[in-house]
Amino acid sequence: MLKTSTSSAHEAPCPDEKERKTPKNGEKQRKSEKNREYSSRIHKLPEGSIEGIPLIPTSAMAGAFTSDISFMEYECEHYIIPDFKGADFLIRVKGDSMQPTYYSGDLVACQKIPMNDIFFQWNKTYVLDTNQGAIIKRVLPGKDNDHICIVSDNEKYPPFELEKSYLHAIALVRGIIRLE
Repeated sequence: MLKTSTSSAHEAPCPDEKERKTPKNGEKQRKSEKNREYSSRIHKLPEGSIEGIPLIPTSAMAGAFTSDISFMEYECEHYIIPDFKGADFLIRVKGDSMQPTYYSGDLVACQKIPMNDIFFQWNKTYVLDTNQGAIIKRVLPGKDNDHICIVSDNEKYPPFELEKSYLHAIALVRGIIRLE
């Protein structure tokens, strides 16, 4: 059963570009400084290790965090990242649709959301496994209970409606690692 964070908000249309909420420059700068501080505490584990958080290869994104696993977890690199204890996997961002928040090459730590009891936190970033592959986007209420509004942080990409039945798996983005 799909749940949302408000009962009446599902009737709101997707926002236009003026209504989008993206982090301000000062907030982005503070996050960048924090990333540098944390990078010294990230440890890559030896090949073949199954401890830590698996880094799912981009080529395995589609279906990678559903029950139909399309990759072998022992084939993935694993990392110990103390601040991401609740993360189920890491995945690399590809493309520019989520700039200025996420850049191509960034790693995002993700926590799987059970498909039988989904509760969307509006305007949070999710990795969504869809019929056309995995996407990293913000989620807002859709035109009705059967849809969600998918929003990019990059204003060059307009919001769009997605039918919830097209979702195969969902993961909440819990954090970001950016290498400079």
